[in-house]
Amino acid sequence: MTVPEDVDRIAAASNTGPLLSAFQCAGVELLKRYMVRIYVAPAQLAEFEKHGAGDDFQALVAEDFVVIASGLNEAETGQAQILASRIAAQPTSGDPDPSSHLPEAEMLVIAMRPELRCRIVLLDEKAARAVAEEIGLRVTGFPGVLARAGLDGLLTKNDIHQMLKLCQQQGTRYSNALIEYVAETYGR
Repeated sequence: MTVPEDVDRIAAASNTGPLLSAFQCAGVELLKRYMVRIYVAPAQLAEFEKHGAGDDFQALVAEDFVVIASGLNEAETGQAQILASRIAAQPTSGDPDPSSHLPEAEMLVIAMRPELRCRIVLLDEKAARAVAEEIGLRVTGFPGVLARAGLDGLLTKNDIHQMLKLCQQQGTRYSNALIEYVAETYGR
């Protein structure tokens, strides 16, 4: 897919989930259509390997489309620990252990680095999304990327439905209601 000149591609920070979804349904080209670069936290690398997406992830790093941000400094580490505690305390969190949420929290801290100019955070998990919004970050998930592609006339209702169903079949926790809503509302 060639990116048209009139598309305003932005820098983003991403959690593991949205990138895994893109790998699951061959949606990486849609990310490239809308993002100029995606930053991830070093703590997320093990998650890509754990989910069997290490090679796909490393290919995007080699292209310089995905950038593994530098590690956090002492102040940022403290900030990430606070954010991880806030994520763990969210009513929608399935895990009350803050250490389980450190990769998402570190990604949020990286997204706030002014020099990276991240205009959006790709994040699917509800508890982490809530905290990201509380701290003023603009958030979307992989379904949001598909919705944008639908609005731009690139994907039909059926395309969106099939892509999200494929992700769901491979373990991504997209509800049937979410899949139907995104496909019906944004697909053409």
